[in-house]
Amino acid sequence: MAVAENTVRDGKSTGDTAAGNIQASDSTQSSKAASGLRMAAFSTMLAFGVATFSPAVASDILADQSAPKNQQAVILQTANGLPQVNIQTPTQMGVSVNQFKQFDVDEKGAVLNNSRSSTQTQLGGWMQGNPYLVRGEARVIVNQINSSNPSLLNGYIEVGGKRAEVVLANPSGILVNGGGLINAASATLTSGVPVLNNGNLTGFDVSAGKVVIEGRGLDASDADYTRILSRAAQINAGIWGKDVKVVSGKNKLDVDGSVTEKGSATSSSDSVAPAVAIDTAALGGMYAGKITLISTE
Repeated sequence: MAVAENTVRDGKSTGDTAAGNIQASDSTQSSKAASGLRMAAFSTMLAFGVATFSPAVASDILADQSAPKNQQAVILQTANGLPQVNIQTPTQMGVSVNQFKQFDVDEKGAVLNNSRSSTQTQLGGWMQGNPYLVRGEARVIVNQINSSNPSLLNGYIEVGGKRAEVVLANPSGILVNGGGLINAASATLTSGVPVLNNGNLTGFDVSAGKVVIEGRGLDASDADYTRILSRAAQINAGIWGKDVKVVSGKNKLDVDGSVTEKGSATSSSDSVAPAVAIDTAALGGMYAGKITLISTE
């Protein structure tokens, strides 16, 4: 279902029939219960896990070796085999920029290490402190993926240590199926390029790419804000969040998803717009205190 250019809804989206509402409610409760049980099981099993400093083997998260050294995260491995991403030193504005060749998260999840000292995590158990954070933890963690393939988010990304805003940016797109965020102040999934000015994240330049939510959906209920910023968005499964904004089109945007300028500095003006900018087949499965849908094409 295509949506109007600017649609704002408060509360849970509703279906077209009473039966549809009951089915959506049951599905939501079942999915959330399963998610809670899975997280509880991980916490119990991994409570005594200890991170090691051996390189992760066969990791689906790979740093971009062509990026500046101060933007190359170090990918390690927790005792239970999860990717542990030691993010790079933040700027004076608290922004840690990390570039990757690949950033795929499987059902077991991954941990972004945002702690100066050893800390307990839900997914990876005990985790040693990140040596890159001697001057302080990050306020914003930017994960920029430079790849011709979309990123796959099939599990949870946990911020270990201090809570932070998390950005996952891949111009080739992002496919979410059972993905989620833990201990994230906000979550931004974008097919745009992050724009930084004097060490601060000021916005995104979106010229192409699609963000797809399917299967087991996206659980961002732990984040205060959730932003999906892409040329096209396809919502085929549930999204759980407090304040969800979906913005599609070739745009320049602020960090909060507000469109500052239509069009993009990184693509030609004659690029073909997608047939459907926001496809909301599962609009009734979006559960949030506030839902905003904006299409500029």
